[in-house]
Amino acid sequence: MSKDYYEILGVDRDAGKDEIKKAYRKKAKKFHPDRNPDKADWAREKFKEISEAYEVLADEDKKRNYDRYGEAGVRDQYFGDQGFTWNDFSHREDVNDIFSEFFGGRGGGVEDLFSDLFGSRRRGRQQVQRGNDLRITVEVELKDIYKGTEKTIRIHRKKSCDTCGGSGSKDGSANTCSKCGGSGKVRNVQRQGFQQFIRVSACPECSGRGQIMTNPCPDCDGGGVVDAMETLTVNIPAGAEDGARLKVRGKGDAGERGAPSGDLYIYLSVKPHDKFVRKRDDIYSELEISMAQAALGDSITIDTIGGKAKMKIPPGTQPGQHFRLRGKGLPNLRGGTGDHIVIADVNIPKKLTKEQQELLKQFRQIEKKEKKGWFKNS
Repeated sequence: MSKDYYEILGVDRDAGKDEIKKAYRKKAKKFHPDRNPDKADWAREKFKEISEAYEVLADEDKKRNYDRYGEAGVRDQYFGDQGFTWNDFSHREDVNDIFSEFFGGRGGGVEDLFSDLFGSRRRGRQQVQRGNDLRITVEVELKDIYKGTEKTIRIHRKKSCDTCGGSGSKDGSANTCSKCGGSGKVRNVQRQGFQQFIRVSACPECSGRGQIMTNPCPDCDGGGVVDAMETLTVNIPAGAEDGARLKVRGKGDAGERGAPSGDLYIYLSVKPHDKFVRKRDDIYSELEISMAQAALGDSITIDTIGGKAKMKIPPGTQPGQHFRLRGKGLPNLRGGTGDHIVIADVNIPKKLTKEQQELLKQFRQIEKKEKKGWFKNS
């Protein structure tokens, strides 16, 4: 069953950011494991659930995708197969603000607290800085959105150095950092009256690594990463919208000296079509028909995004009249397919042959007689 993030946080669908943050603060205090020592495992799951909901609803892009496509709209593009993890949480500053009032003095601080809860804490050493995320725009045709497609792209990114295996060291030699004693962390203690505040941060001497390199790799200058061009194949899902964001995990810049890589974000730009106009899942097109077709009706074949389709023009069709071909539009990521809407454009010729003029004059005379007859009968 799809998760209802609004229900999880207890907010309405039109709730603003401040209301969402306030609801998260309230739920986080309620479900924090320290407040539920007798059922800590249950509390951790609830805490993770509300944090996932907050991550989605506090982010405009994720919220828009969730409102449009449901849970699948954020899981497939932002979280990955394993679902939401603490590494997906991008509102850590909000977390510091929320918990500073009652967890600010705890050991390693908010970062370690949440790392414990989400299972990504690295014991004994400060987690190193991951690589930068990258962003590119990929242009696609409207027809590519109909069935989905694969695109081959080339990106310039930093990758792990092959010479040193990403360690940054030529021979693997390193000395223990004297400032932090190899822990990668330094503790600063401040006293205010009878209170003691402990702040734990990354060691500035070794940048949180715990070691000082003695023989840097000459190919990467000790950074563990080098510039490279890489070719990737990206799946474009059927029904994706213009401006949609796709996430490719681990294809951003590699982190220095073995740190995790960032992610690659691909933004789709759908090229305008010469015949079709897209409105959400529906496709609109104009159809030029003659006066005779409009008056008498006709059966014709037209172009749709999926190929040829037959349609009937009913007698008496008016200029601008809309006809709906159900299921001939674009697929929806949540299931179903849009429609193709045909707009009739009745062509009134600017020049007529003598035969056409005579026929129309006869038609006009018949109209006049019918009107006179109507007035007599009335």
